[in-house]
Amino acid sequence: MDTITTDTNMLEKVHQLALDNQIAFASYKLPDEPEAVTIIQWKNQPATISEITSLEDKSGFVFAPFDPDSGNPIRLIEPDLVMKGNKFDDKDFRFDLMLAENTFLKIKSHRVSSIEPHAINMKEYMHQVDELRKMIGESVLDKVVLSRISIEKKPGDFNPTLLFEKLQEAYPEAFVFMTYIADAGLWFGASPEPLMIMKDQEITTVSLAGTRVFESGEANKQWGEKELREQEIVTEYIDNILKKSGVKKYSKEGPVSHRAGNVEHLKTSFGFAVEELNGNPLPFVNKLHPTPSVCGLPKDMALDVIKRIEKHKREYYTGFLGPVNFENKWHLFVNLRSMKVAENQLYYYLGAGITSGSDPYNEWEETQNKKNTLQNIVLSLNRE
Repeated sequence: MDTITTDTNMLEKVHQLALDNQIAFASYKLPDEPEAVTIIQWKNQPATISEITSLEDKSGFVFAPFDPDSGNPIRLIEPDLVMKGNKFDDKDFRFDLMLAENTFLKIKSHRVSSIEPHAINMKEYMHQVDELRKMIGESVLDKVVLSRISIEKKPGDFNPTLLFEKLQEAYPEAFVFMTYIADAGLWFGASPEPLMIMKDQEITTVSLAGTRVFESGEANKQWGEKELREQEIVTEYIDNILKKSGVKKYSKEGPVSHRAGNVEHLKTSFGFAVEELNGNPLPFVNKLHPTPSVCGLPKDMALDVIKRIEKHKREYYTGFLGPVNFENKWHLFVNLRSMKVAENQLYYYLGAGITSGSDPYNEWEETQNKKNTLQNIVLSLNRE
């Protein structure tokens, strides 16, 4: 495995080469790191993983779906090449020679044709929210996360690398990513929600639920009862998963307000030693995903309701992704604030947590607010 450092122009060339020739890669920026990382797998195609626990002893970038039973498998990009920073080091790696010799172009795969997903309008979404609100009030359901897709035209001069850079500027505290696998597509996102981070023999996870528009100058504004209940549901769920996983000693801090672009959430943080899980976090991740922040509670019942009500496949939206066992660290984030790029269109994936106290119009507005920051960044690329 080679490591190179690059300038922006080189990263753009690598992105374009990979996209033109269906070579898998993931570019990402961790919230606590000074520079972005790009890993490329050009010797063969990314592995298909049957279940989360099968990731043990593997290293690379994992791209996991919301529902593994939906036909979208867990994928693992195992790096043949790693790029870091903003300088190209000629001594470590001769990219120009490999490009001239077409070294990268030997494993071309078959790109799967993209079928346009179903997108509902405001009236339909509000009707679904109303149905769910009544269902929750009449059953043991506490919460169901309802998602939708908004389809927009892709700008003619859409620049993937520039978008990746702009996302880093707009979301400095988020996990920003751009990942491509031929049969999974090109995805972008800026997730504020860690699913599980493991480094320095410590594991952290968060309960992130409850959303409102961020308003500067109102840091002490009280949260509504509906948002506080959403946060409480997810926090209780993580508490229970920790206990079921045998974790006896852990810290818990929050909830506190956490900004993500033009919205903010309530966040509670959990931390404990790796030894509490006997050094293997994967069974814990398996139990944790999908959390009530992206699915609902009780989990199995909420998942069944989602499959019946939503008219689209979430694919990798509200799944999880990130580097695993990479430089002895794990950084798994929930796939939020994301979009999928098709040939001529952009698919924005959006969602909101529905409880018995939900207002249908407010839930629609919440999804719109989540879309706006990402869409505004895309539109700003044309004004550069």
